[in-house]
Amino acid sequence: MRLLDRIKEWMGTRRLLRDLPADRKPIARNIALARKIAIVYVVEDEASHNHVRNYVKRIKEELGISNIMALGYSDEKLLPHYLHAKLNFDAICQKDLNWYRIPQGNAVQNFMAEEYEILIDLTLQDRLPIQYIVAKSRARFKVGRLSDSNKRLLDMMIDMAGSQSLPQYIQQVHRYLSMINAKPEPSLN
Repeated sequence: MRLLDRIKEWMGTRRLLRDLPADRKPIARNIALARKIAIVYVVEDEASHNHVRNYVKRIKEELGISNIMALGYSDEKLLPHYLHAKLNFDAICQKDLNWYRIPQGNAVQNFMAEEYEILIDLTLQDRLPIQYIVAKSRARFKVGRLSDSNKRLLDMMIDMAGSQSLPQYIQQVHRYLSMINAKPEPSLN
């Protein structure tokens, strides 16, 4: 990363930390009981995008949740062909970032303004545009990867114990979100 890019990133991170809401009260929610879910992710390639699409499809089919919105971020100057807007999917790229690498535009503003019950951050590495969206989102319960930079942004963090696989991470997130506030199985005693 060039020196100018590092300066921009540093200034954007300072702005993010300054703009963090102070009085948020998270409400933990089981994924099976949620009605509105948001997902943010980084699009490294078409395969990573397809993993997220398959996860959204799985949530819809298994849990019957139809109100899911996914917002992807591509580090390219222009959106790749497979990322153009589809139902329940939106994407941003470098042209949607300001000088401080803070995302802007209608898609981002609408996503952050919506009040989701659960926001799932499926990024495997820190990315300022995604962290800004997570921080400014009005979601009631924010879940993502364990990292020092996410401590002030997320309500629940999941440790991947060194794994860098998106499918494994998606499995872990789904597993833990299914455990929250789950009703205990009736005993046979």
